[in-house]
Amino acid sequence: MTNRAILKQLLNDIKQYSNSRENRSDFAISFIDAIESLEDIPFSIMNEARDWQYRIETDGYVDKAGYEKLNKQLFAQLSLWVNNLLRSYG
Repeated sequence: MTNRAILKQLLNDIKQYSNSRENRSDFAISFIDAIESLEDIPFSIMNEARDWQYRIETDGYVDKAGYEKLNKQLFAQLSLWVNNLLRSYG
């Protein structure tokens, strides 16, 4: 697959996951696998991707008051980041 195809599929996966919020760990793994499969990207992008993976994995954890805390902007920001990759490396 080309970088463009991988990133377009990843954008679709982000949209699906953000609507369902099911299988967080599976999505985090598939996210990082997609980024790692890109060709000719700088190591700095991999570092950013690992930061995103951490944010995905910890989104929705229970806060100190005992309530689930979802970051509604997380997946909008993630989509913007992936769109920037698509423009630069797609």
